[in-house]
Amino acid sequence: MENISAAPYAFSPFVMDEKNPDIVWGRHPVLEALRSGRSVQRLLIADGGRGEVVDEIFTLARQAKVPYDVRDRDFLDRIAGPRHQGVIAYMAARSYADFEAVLADLDPCHGFLVFLDQIQDPHNLGAIVRSAHAVGADAIVLPRRGACGLTAAAVKAAAGAAEHVPICQVDNIQKALQKVRALGVWTIGLDAQGDTDFTSVDYGRACALVVGSEGRGLRRMVGERCDFLVSIPMARSEVGSLNASVAAGIVLYEVHRQRRS
Repeated sequence: MENISAAPYAFSPFVMDEKNPDIVWGRHPVLEALRSGRSVQRLLIADGGRGEVVDEIFTLARQAKVPYDVRDRDFLDRIAGPRHQGVIAYMAARSYADFEAVLADLDPCHGFLVFLDQIQDPHNLGAIVRSAHAVGADAIVLPRRGACGLTAAAVKAAAGAAEHVPICQVDNIQKALQKVRALGVWTIGLDAQGDTDFTSVDYGRACALVVGSEGRGLRRMVGERCDFLVSIPMARSEVGSLNASVAAGIVLYEVHRQRRS
């Protein structure tokens, strides 16, 4: 394994551009960003960083001519907190997928979309992105306002999945759902007050799962745009409903189970 602190192509000093705070941290998220071909402006690697993943990051960075700096861990801590795993990527501005292009490419018989209605927590967003990618979702749709976007924390929580599934931002979730329904796609809202058990819906055809926010769930007008409102039965209700990302993951894997069979 190569000791990165001895790398001959490191550049110094590193200057943080406060106008572009889009960073990705963590070994696997940074590795996936490089593998996906996303534009990386510069890397920060902790002094003495070692391991197979770090070696591959180093190799890909050299191939792509991405400059990097080797700095002490305290410096990386000040940028990303203590969970950076010794690697930070300073990215070019992230671009979202075009929603209209996603619809144009969507399989009219078996396409699968995930809509997130005002998810606020970046860790929930990242976890849902990771699960949606794992079960083969064609794209994830977020509102442009009133919700978490692809922040560094969300990308870290997605563990690389954000680089491999299209993520769109739309001005109005309700209008976006109307467009999807016009294509013949079933829209299925996940709501604690839903009157249909989530396992009783046929997910084998083209469909879209709509997940509400952590606190209030689906907004009323968004719920009214859904063909079904489904819920997850609870054996105990003392603590309320499930965490948004956990609930989404349960239904996403039901979608996957049905489609596999």
